[in-house]
Amino acid sequence: MDETGRHLRLLTETIAAVNSTLDLEEVLSLVASKVADALAADACFVYLYDEQADELILRATHGTRVEEMTGRPRMRPGEGITGAAAAAREPVMIAAQAHLDERFKAFPNLREDEYESILAVPILAREKLAGALNVRTREPREFSEAEIGLLVAIAAQVAQTIEHAKLYADAQARVSELEALARISEAVSESLYLEESLEAIVTTTMEAVGATGAALVLEDGKIAWPEGRPGKHAIRLPLRWKRRQIGELVCDRDTPFTDQEKALLASIAHHAAVALEHGRAVMRGVLAQEIHHRVKNNLQTV
Repeated sequence: MDETGRHLRLLTETIAAVNSTLDLEEVLSLVASKVADALAADACFVYLYDEQADELILRATHGTRVEEMTGRPRMRPGEGITGAAAAAREPVMIAAQAHLDERFKAFPNLREDEYESILAVPILAREKLAGALNVRTREPREFSEAEIGLLVAIAAQVAQTIEHAKLYADAQARVSELEALARISEAVSESLYLEESLEAIVTTTMEAVGATGAALVLEDGKIAWPEGRPGKHAIRLPLRWKRRQIGELVCDRDTPFTDQEKALLASIAHHAAVALEHGRAVMRGVLAQEIHHRVKNNLQTV
């Protein structure tokens, strides 16, 4: 089989593999392994572009495990060799001593001198930047025009798969959000005890956004129902009732919160405010009944 036929077969096999699932993490992992195999590379790195942060975030690797690195590597388009490919919207190749190139960006816990060559290409979806990927080899290697074309073709097809997987992940996240709000609404409406309602809100909040910790802070500064531990990132949402702030919902996590998660937490904060006022109203009602009962008994004994 000639080189063109072999590359066509590799392209077909790679696309078939990554199209076999809609799970985004699995898709990215398959991309990394299949691309490395297709180009006989020692490693492959797959980055997704976060438009809000304007960053390329490493999401999957083959040959080096992401969890061995300190934090999840991020770079802006234009940073590093892969970032240069993303910014230029075209392939960038360094045949030898890639780690000495002035554009190279080093990451902790990754032995940069382990690899000699690098070929990086952007991942474009409908002409918009969706990510980037690169392949690396431990020996110097001049990738051929056909090999560069193969990687560009794979990236173009992968872009569609990634977009579909993202849409599926967003839909699944939305379902999870609605389920979380439903559980909170049920806890607020069914429980007559304030402690139970607020405890359920804190627990559900942590589950819904994968938080390391959460707590409700009342208007007097008292921290109620703390769960978990602090994280690197924290968000504070006001609990408002009739234009008055009656407390805060505090949530911690080791990774930043997305806009979608912030919107969910705002809805949860609203439910928490309702639960807090509902519980206080019930307590005031019980107290009023008790006072009325005592006064009535005292009058009867006079």
